[in-house]
Amino acid sequence: MTSTGGNATRHLVLGPLLFALMHVIPAESLDPAARSAFGLLLWMAWWWITQPVHLAVTGFLPLVVAAVFQVVPVRALLPAYASVLVILLLGANMLATVWTRWGLDRRIALASLLTLGANRNHQIVAWFCIAMGLSTVLPNTVVAAAMMPIVVAMLAFIGIKDLGSSRFGTALGLAVAWGTSVGGAATPLGGAPNLLTVGFLEESVTGGEFLFWTWVTRLLPVTVAVMVVALLFIRRAFRPETADHTAGRSYFADELGKLGRMSVPERWGLVLFGTAILLAFTRQLYAAWLPELHPAFGFLTFGLLAFVIRHNGEPLLRWEYAQTHMIWGLLYLFAGGAALGSMLVETGAATWMATRLAPAASGGGLGAVAVFSLLTIVLTQTTSNTAAIAVTVPITITTFQSLGMNPVPFVYIVAVSGNFGLMLPSASGGSAIAAGYGVNVKTMFGKGLILTALLWLTVMAVGYALATYWPGFGVA
Repeated sequence: MTSTGGNATRHLVLGPLLFALMHVIPAESLDPAARSAFGLLLWMAWWWITQPVHLAVTGFLPLVVAAVFQVVPVRALLPAYASVLVILLLGANMLATVWTRWGLDRRIALASLLTLGANRNHQIVAWFCIAMGLSTVLPNTVVAAAMMPIVVAMLAFIGIKDLGSSRFGTALGLAVAWGTSVGGAATPLGGAPNLLTVGFLEESVTGGEFLFWTWVTRLLPVTVAVMVVALLFIRRAFRPETADHTAGRSYFADELGKLGRMSVPERWGLVLFGTAILLAFTRQLYAAWLPELHPAFGFLTFGLLAFVIRHNGEPLLRWEYAQTHMIWGLLYLFAGGAALGSMLVETGAATWMATRLAPAASGGGLGAVAVFSLLTIVLTQTTSNTAAIAVTVPITITTFQSLGMNPVPFVYIVAVSGNFGLMLPSASGGSAIAAGYGVNVKTMFGKGLILTALLWLTVMAVGYALATYWPGFGVA
């Protein structure tokens, strides 16, 4: 929901003022391009939180700033607006629109309510746990893209169409987004940052293959602790503004019965979406034969098929219907966050921040755990978690190897911390998707800040204990 009146005007002005302020703050070692990148970060974060304009509009700022201030070549940012994850969201959006066109969203909503029950708090916990479980073996963007249409359909059925103005709607959206982030650290398959970390370990530490099983066993204590803390926070942090649905399971069963048998177009919608998800889940089985069929292009393929497949002469989806019902802003919001992260990396702003903090951890111990985990968490809020890991893991390895210390425990801690992108739409794919569907970004930032602080303390405590008392935590 955007700001209105005088507040909107103030927030509109404050955004570019923050950008300008970064160019006058004393810091001799920070060059103009990096200053502009930090300024853009403040500008976009302010507009995303206060929303004087639509979230998607803010997503285009990196292109404007790059073109006007010549921070980086505009062509360096353009790939962010046509990345594979943007294509993934486009395809998933098409398939979700098929559901709306034929009423499958209502059927799925009733089935979800019948399964989970009408208790609001139980639903929040259930969606969080489902998202967390799936994200242990799938990228968070894929999981969020698959789950959010179902959540939105269920909310629409009970009368919540604007997630941003509903505490319960925002809570469910954030439960999915945060569940995908928190669960991502459990296995190397949880996302590209984990696989990137494995690559750095193999290249600079082990000199050979790093077994996925090693990751799971070494990080199990800290990932379980993080999941438990996040789950307890989710249960306590959100208090839905409305009471549970007064109807019981029998009501939902009756309403589902009134819909009758699933129509042929509904079945097609379910098959197309389900097949796209299945391909994403089983990528490793066919990657050798179809190396270019990334899950994004699987979703796009089946999304396009919806315009081709016909029932009684009527296509499952017409472009005229799709263009008025798809959530286009979601694509540009996500792309803007990715472009911001690219600018922070390309200008050296992210590396500048990392190298300034690294000396504070030179003594090792709890201080090192605190500094490197905090550095990663801060970068993860503002760049993609893959970019954050690409910056922090090599610095972590180099710093501790130069001190004659084993870097492996600190790499593990950094890897887990890279999955805590909770506070801004730019923080992770799950957060961007939730914001694109309309969750309240102020709530995302406020409660996300608290949860991030709790997870940081958890990682510090558990990570330090493991590094100190368990020799196996230092083995890669």
